[in-house]
Amino acid sequence: MNRGWLMAHVDRFAGVIFDYGGVLASHQTEEDKRRLATLVGVSEPLFSELYWADRAGYDRGDVSATEYWHEIGQKAGKPLTDETIAKIVDCDSRSWMRFNREMYVFAHGLGRRGIRIAILSNMPRDLGEAIQADGFGFSGFDPVTLSYEVRAAKPQAAIYDECLEGIGTKPGKTLFLDDRAENVSAAQALGIQALQFTFPEEMLKRLNGTP
Repeated sequence: MNRGWLMAHVDRFAGVIFDYGGVLASHQTEEDKRRLATLVGVSEPLFSELYWADRAGYDRGDVSATEYWHEIGQKAGKPLTDETIAKIVDCDSRSWMRFNREMYVFAHGLGRRGIRIAILSNMPRDLGEAIQADGFGFSGFDPVTLSYEVRAAKPQAAIYDECLEGIGTKPGKTLFLDDRAENVSAAQALGIQALQFTFPEEMLKRLNGTP
């Protein structure tokens, strides 16, 4: 059997930290992107460019939702009213709340076996509060470390340190799953064992040590 699969077996770890978007929840669909672009009044390619240009600042809580979306509107030459922004924020939050149920079943199963499970995610306050209100997305995880609450975002070391302190496991006995290579590399630089997440079926086989 391939040693690489065995080395990832989840039972080696005292704690597992999950990214949220792209791991526990699916990425935005093309339909989501088109809907948001339409609300702003621009093409989808331009919307995507503007959406990610200062997303880190929004995720860290450096700017409010109103400031973030007003800035996007100004750059696009499409001034946005507060009413339109409220619709955009709601649409944006809902687009990140398609949960990967198989990953939750897996994570909660780890918790029942005594392995600590945590969430470490970059997200704006509006999304975090929407997930909390939903009652499912964060349930069973401790800690839930969110960028807007700690005013730091991956790949900054401070947000990993905050999560490690909360989960209470040593870096070498902690596994981190994230879909972005730069976030995986930052975790590894701190001694955390980390894997780049691809899609649930492949990762669950790997984590369970089956080829």
